[in-house]
Amino acid sequence: MDGLSIRFVFDRKGETKNDAKKKALVQVEVFDKVSRKKVYISTGVKIIREQYSSDSGFSVKKHPNAAVVKSKAHNIYNKVEAFIYSDECQSIDDVKNWDKTEENMTTNVVDFIRADLKRRDVSYTTLEYNNSFIKRLNEFGKIKTFRDLTFANIEDFDLHLKKTIKSQPTLYKRHSLFKGYIEKARRRGLIERNPYDDFVFKKGKSEDPVYLVESEVKQIIDYEPKGVSKERLQRVKDLFIFQCFTGLSYKDTQCFKKEDINIVNGEEQIHGNREKTGVPYVIFVLPKAKEILDKYNYKLPVISNQKYNDYLKLLISYIGIEKDVTTHTGRHTFGTYLINNGVSIEAIPKIMGHTNMKQSLLYARMLGVTAINEMKAKLLKNEEENDEDD
Repeated sequence: MDGLSIRFVFDRKGETKNDAKKKALVQVEVFDKVSRKKVYISTGVKIIREQYSSDSGFSVKKHPNAAVVKSKAHNIYNKVEAFIYSDECQSIDDVKNWDKTEENMTTNVVDFIRADLKRRDVSYTTLEYNNSFIKRLNEFGKIKTFRDLTFANIEDFDLHLKKTIKSQPTLYKRHSLFKGYIEKARRRGLIERNPYDDFVFKKGKSEDPVYLVESEVKQIIDYEPKGVSKERLQRVKDLFIFQCFTGLSYKDTQCFKKEDINIVNGEEQIHGNREKTGVPYVIFVLPKAKEILDKYNYKLPVISNQKYNDYLKLLISYIGIEKDVTTHTGRHTFGTYLINNGVSIEAIPKIMGHTNMKQSLLYARMLGVTAINEMKAKLLKNEEENDEDD
């Protein structure tokens, strides 16, 4: 429930003020900012005043079993916190019965994940990523409560994920996400052991990103869509070409607005922050990108990611380019285009909004491999021609 805050309180009635040896209760206070109501929940922990510390919300000092006492109080706090951010809590009054519905709420894995996302107030991109994972978990169907979190079910879930995920690094990220949530639940006392402690999943090696060379980009520019899907293919073509000449990701193109354009020395530049990372970028508007902006009056086509990829693959198949092209290929194409045209590796992160130079160095390495392959092919061809002449 929105509008609730939670904290530890010690000796709410002031019983220890006049008696230093008297023990007082540590409670969890839930406060409704709208109604101004408060609900107090006992942790079962009683200590004297000199043993109380407000460090990290609540801590214990000068106590023979300090770690145990602190853990007991925080365990109750975490369970109450999970409850107030769940769908089970609709009002401050529901907090009084937090432990009555504890089994139904806290043992549900998806509810726990959604409650944690709500509590952390994550970005739209993070929420979208987690919702995609939750969809896969629901499709699997065997893991609904924390009781279902067994080694066997994790193994089966891995097989389920592999039906749609072919990239080992991507699979690794899904398992890492799930392992993190289960570990958080374990620390909150909702599960005794994390089954991922026994399940080994490898990170794998990322494949080089797919990019197009200038001749392939020209093929797309020159292609005129036909048939019943002509208009849709044209919009996809325009949006993809815009990506190839700006390096904007799919998400950033969908959030693009005319106000992102800045005029510097009489030239148009796109200034913004990546939707995924919040990292700033600045891009000079090249003529081909300018054509597309003018065509759509600076309101780029809005297309769902799935439809965009579907029609993009159809477009590429019609043109005859034999590469696994996705929405992100345009961004990689722009990165390699910059290096090919003499832009320094140090400048590329600032242009494209990379968090570091790792991706820029990868583009440079990829182009190095491409150059070597082209050189080998050219030299071998020349040698063959010379042999024929002899």
